[in-house]
Amino acid sequence: MTTEEVVGGQSGEILIYMSGVYDSPTANNFIFLPPYGYTITFALPKNCKEIKELLPTAFSGVYEIGVDGDGGLASMDCYCDMETDGGGWTLVLNYNHIGGTNPSLNVMTDKLPLLGNHNLGVDESSVDNKKYWGHFSNSLANKMVFQELRFYGLSNSKRNQFPSPYLKAKGNDGRIIHFKTSLPQAISYVKKGVGSMNGLKNSYTILESHTANLPASMDNYFSYPGNNALTDFPFYEAGTTHWGVKGSGSRWEVDDYPNGAYFNTYHQVWVR
Repeated sequence: MTTEEVVGGQSGEILIYMSGVYDSPTANNFIFLPPYGYTITFALPKNCKEIKELLPTAFSGVYEIGVDGDGGLASMDCYCDMETDGGGWTLVLNYNHIGGTNPSLNVMTDKLPLLGNHNLGVDESSVDNKKYWGHFSNSLANKMVFQELRFYGLSNSKRNQFPSPYLKAKGNDGRIIHFKTSLPQAISYVKKGVGSMNGLKNSYTILESHTANLPASMDNYFSYPGNNALTDFPFYEAGTTHWGVKGSGSRWEVDDYPNGAYFNTYHQVWVR
C-alpha cells in the first residue's frame, strides 16, 4: 500500500509523490523511501458547474477552465460562485460603473471577466487591463456549455438624487435585480446574438434579494444586437424600468429610467 501527497503540477496535470510504503501487510509502521513522482493528466472542467459536481465542497473563487474541451481555444481563468442557488455559476458579464462616466464596453473573445470589487460605486473600467470589466462575445458564449442565465444588478438611483430638478427621470429607490432563467430562446439569443428575449417575463425564477419590477414588468426588448445581447436592453418596460449596460451608447440603468449615465450601477450575468 502507499500514501500519496499532491505537491505540485501545472494546468492539466497533477504531480503526485510517493511518500512511503507499509513494511508488511499487517503492520502499521512505515518505511520511508526517497520520493518518486509521476503525473496524472486530466481534462480541465468546462465551467464552474462541472467543478461543483466534481468537488461539492469547492469555494467561490478563481478557477482555470477549458470551455471547449479539446477545441482550439486556450484555457482561461474564470470566477465561480459556488454558493448562490446551489452554486456552479460562471461569471460572464461584470460591469462596476461609476456615475457620471460613460466608458467603453469590453467584449471578450478568449477570456472571461473576473470578480473584482463588488461594492457599488467603484470604477473598474480601466483597472488591471480591464481584468474585471467586460462580457463574453457571442463566439465565446457559443463554445460554452450552459442551460441557465442569472442576472444581478443594482444602482444608487433614487428619486431624491437626480442632479437637476428639471431632469424627468425615474429612479429605482434602491431596488435590486436578481433572477435566473432557463428559457431556451434566451440562451440561443446570448449565444448567437440574434433573436430576442421575448417570453422572459413568463419564464424566470426570483432569487435572494430581488426587489425589482423587472422582468415581471417587461413589455419590450431589443433584437439582433450581436455581441451586445446582454447589454443593449435585452428586457425592459418602456419609459419606466430597464436593464441597460451602456444601452443605446450611453445609458446605464438597473430597473429605472434615468436615460443616461448619471448613477453608479453594477451589472453581472452568470451562466450554469
